[in-house]
Amino acid sequence: MNSKNELSAQLASRNLLDKSHIDLTDEQVAFFQNNGYLSIPRITTDEEIEWLKGIYDELFTDRTGEAQGRYFDLAGPRAHNGQETLPQVLGPEAQFPELRETVYFQNAHRLAAKLLSVATENVNGGGHMILKPAYYGNETPWHQDEAYWNPEVLPHSLSVWLPLDKATLESGCLQFIPKSHKGEVRWHRHIDNDPLVHGLVTDDVDVSQAVACPIPAGGATFHHCRTLHYSAPNSTAAARRAYILVFGGPPQKLDKPAHRPWQKEEQEALAKLESLAAPNRVAS
Repeated sequence: MNSKNELSAQLASRNLLDKSHIDLTDEQVAFFQNNGYLSIPRITTDEEIEWLKGIYDELFTDRTGEAQGRYFDLAGPRAHNGQETLPQVLGPEAQFPELRETVYFQNAHRLAAKLLSVATENVNGGGHMILKPAYYGNETPWHQDEAYWNPEVLPHSLSVWLPLDKATLESGCLQFIPKSHKGEVRWHRHIDNDPLVHGLVTDDVDVSQAVACPIPAGGATFHHCRTLHYSAPNSTAAARRAYILVFGGPPQKLDKPAHRPWQKEEQEALAKLESLAAPNRVAS
């Protein structure tokens, strides 16, 4: 027979599982499929949010992955020496594999599969983290995620956006253009028209249609890879920390690559930057 302590541990574990298991209604799934986005008030526990904050802060303090190009300012030119206004860490799971075992990751994976109407075992993904520092964190301009991606395939993907701090209009909650995922990828350009800035912006958007989704820490938004979205600058006294996961089913190979010249512009600018940074060689 189990001891009293063992029984208590089992009950506590079961209660945590019940508390952390999040599901979506048929109405929520239909809303996402029709509008291209969805907001929910809870996707993980308060305890896990506190644990995630520690990992998040360590990654940004250590500028993890900078030498490999996985840490950079999304709103500033590559390798700039000024104040970073929108720093980003790509692939935090490489440094902390346990992130894939979190309540957040497991719930996000399962719910993403449901929203995409794909079997869970056929959905894969990983994450990135974006920081908006207190008072001066930059806006994330209107864009579609697919504009960043491989132009040779048609993805079937969505993003799950988790704030580790309360996300308000003032701190930079996400805003969406409903039904914009049903159209094509819009024309994009680099922020400040500088190809050394990785961040993209599209001017082809009717901002009067925007719907803001403020959510508490531990809540989440989902958006399709073609949904137009934006977040305002952070004008509050607290940092706005967000951990984003991107999940997708098998992509479809295109007969002809999509025309996305902004990607080529960035590749050429980065190649030139690397060439200028290389040590001069003396001809033999």
